Amino acid sequence: MKNNPELFKKQAALVEQAMDLYLPAKDCYPQNIHKAMRYSVFAGGKRIRPTLLLLATELFTENTSQAVPAACAVEFIHTYSLIHDDLPAMDDDAYRRGQPTCHKAFGEAIAILAGDALLTLAFEVLSLHNPAAGHNPFSAAYALHVTPATRLRVIHEVAQASGVNGMIGGQVVDMESEGQNPDQDVIAYINQKKTGALIEASLRAGVLLGGGREEDLSRLGRFGALLGEAFQLVDDLLDVQGDLHKMGKAAGMDAQREKATFLASQGLQETMDRRDELYHQTVSLLAPYEEAARSLQEVTGFVFYRDY
Repeated sequence: MKNNPELFKKQAALVEQAMDLYLPAKDCYPQNIHKAMRYSVFAGGKRIRPTLLLLATELFTENTSQAVPAACAVEFIHTYSLIHDDLPAMDDDAYRRGQPTCHKAFGEAIAILAGDALLTLAFEVLSLHNPAAGHNPFSAAYALHVTPATRLRVIHEVAQASGVNGMIGGQVVDMESEGQNPDQDVIAYINQKKTGALIEASLRAGVLLGGGREEDLSRLGRFGALLGEAFQLVDDLLDVQGDLHKMGKAAGMDAQREKATFLASQGLQETMDRRDELYHQTVSLLAPYEEAARSLQEVTGFVFYRDY
């Protein structure tokens, strides 16, 4: 499967345009926190979660502008998680996406607060109580086309995926499992919660914002759960096989930290076999949408067989 970052350019440009509107200007007082937020948000990245959200929306409506605020929100939450994950108390990484991590550039205190600020900003955006909303065409579309009931469901999906029943719970078990040689159920929990939950929530939010049915919500949620598992498997493979210059961070850190990974437990070949199995399962879930899901299928191929 050929890696094709071109798939993300249209969605990434749209999301970055909107995020720029939502984020405080870097010269807005107090400047240091705003600079740190922007530094991390615009440090690069594939924008996979917002792209998945927008493509899920496109399955059910041609008007995807109403989904852009939610796409920004999940990217803000993802960026906050990376800032905190890089901290000395967590993974203690010096580089992210080829540049110094937020705490290296701004200090630990500002990095912690920048992550906190991005998390809370995500819910300002989702609830339409952001000060910039009145001047933001994406918020206007969100307000016009998305009912309060649907907004509330989207907020619930994203909040649940971000908290102790999702990303944070997975992060805790991930840290507590270092050097412990956990069983496969624990590793599956880490992958499902730490990585998979926000990816699944992105797909489910897209279905809700596009006006999909409950059966679509279930199907795309399952698709997202499998994709999230695969995303972590590929990350684990890249930690062994990846190119430093492409990834923008050091490889080999999982083994050094004795991380609880499928690869460490089952080996390289089993991990690649599981990745391939998951690919066929995820693609089969898109079959009912036929040609409408072509872009989503292409992005899926990239996620599974990327090299960075």
